[in-house]
Amino acid sequence: MSEEELIKLIKQQIAVEDINVKEVAESEKKVGNAAAKLYLSVIKMDSQKHVEILKGILNFLSKSLPPENLWQYKLESYVDPLVVKKELERHMEREKQMIQHIENEIKKTKDEALKMLLQYIGDEERRHHKIIETILKHT
Repeated sequence: MSEEELIKLIKQQIAVEDINVKEVAESEKKVGNAAAKLYLSVIKMDSQKHVEILKGILNFLSKSLPPENLWQYKLESYVDPLVVKKELERHMEREKQMIQHIENEIKKTKDEALKMLLQYIGDEERRHHKIIETILKHT
């Protein structure tokens, strides 16, 4: 796939995600069930997040840089890499604490909708943890 085709696909995906944000927001207003409203809110926020990620990819692709992949692309910065590494390591520790806290909450509640929401948050925290591990590995 050429870079132009990839850019076109990403722009199309952004458009689809934007539509999803608007439509889910409308559905969210109409739903009376609290759990359903929360889930729709999560879906809307995920689509908003996807749009920002896709825009970041477009930004990277538009720079016409020589690297073959995003890991090889290093931002020029005045930030001390050791400081950033320590911050990321501290964030990983907080992620661990959040995961433990959520797992305890899941064990203590009998509300299935609440468990499902907490599980979603826990899964996302675990993904964050893996992402930070990967970033640390490549920095």
